[in-house]
Amino acid sequence: MNGRTSNKPMLFAGHRFHIHTDAAFGLDQGIHLRNFAPESDPAPLCGQRTHIRVHYSADLLRDRMARLVATPSLPVVPFRGEPYRLSLIGPVCWWWPEPGSHLPADHLYARDATGGLHILLHPGTDRGERYALRVIREAVLRCAEHRGWTAFHAAAAAVDGHGVLVAGPSGAGKTTVLTALAAHRRADLIGSDRVLVTETAASVVGVPLSVRIAGGTLSALTPRESLPPHSVLPTGFGVARKASCTPHDFAHAFAARVRESAPLRLVVLPQLSDDDQELSITFPCPAAARDALNAVCCTPDDEDWLHPWFANRTRDPGELARQAADLMDDLVARVPVMRVTAGVHTAHLLERIADTVTRRLL
Repeated sequence: MNGRTSNKPMLFAGHRFHIHTDAAFGLDQGIHLRNFAPESDPAPLCGQRTHIRVHYSADLLRDRMARLVATPSLPVVPFRGEPYRLSLIGPVCWWWPEPGSHLPADHLYARDATGGLHILLHPGTDRGERYALRVIREAVLRCAEHRGWTAFHAAAAAVDGHGVLVAGPSGAGKTTVLTALAAHRRADLIGSDRVLVTETAASVVGVPLSVRIAGGTLSALTPRESLPPHSVLPTGFGVARKASCTPHDFAHAFAARVRESAPLRLVVLPQLSDDDQELSITFPCPAAARDALNAVCCTPDDEDWLHPWFANRTRDPGELARQAADLMDDLVARVPVMRVTAGVHTAHLLERIADTVTRRLL
């Protein structure tokens, strides 16, 4: 077995993670995690901690996979579009890729009797450093539920310390608004696709996810070293193919930071279209604003994280639904909600979005 490295504890969304990695893989794993770690304004600590052990061994993976294939299992799809098998060997719960599926058989997940989480990787695993973040995100989401926080399909940024929640379904224009604020107001990045809102809608807290940017948004920027060139992507509106970058690469491209939390001061509901429609803003009535937020609320049901996986859910889904409903009532009562409508072919769109949002915060 390789030697083991023990990275110092890392904090994500106020939850402490102790990550132990085989030495042969420790450098790659550490660099990747640090590219997602917040640089300022940490969220309040939850007082809990999660231990994650990353094993980097072909022999260990082969041995455990052989045992799992011979063990009774159940089909599970805890994450959208990714079928696994669930097995128990003694007190250890294992998840392994569904045979014959598109998932490569080069990794395993496990949870031991103490609640410790394990990732087994073959040394040939493509970008194996990504797997630890999946475990971290799951733990963050379950911890947030327990704390009374609510998750939204949203992005978030901090403009001069003011938190802006940018909420909407896929394709609404969340990342375009996020990029506008970063490029023209040096807004700090909080979150790009899932954002947590704390009790009574006081603050926004980020979930560590890559930033996915469409070619059309990239084409509106001057080239930046840490962002992919827009020429490698289709620039048509609504295309699914996007470029991914780490939170640090995105924020540093605009001389900004990755910030973990900020007081919530504004909600933006983008509604971008494939034309040159003039930019306009409206302020929906509380009932309409709440309906829009409810449509992208991910507590207790998330379109991607379909079922609790590495971390057990400690509260009943019905209780979580009531919690989310109460929070949305608080949110629309306390925080202005602004709908931004525009065509993506409108001249100087990013700058105008940034100006519009900033004026509302002043």
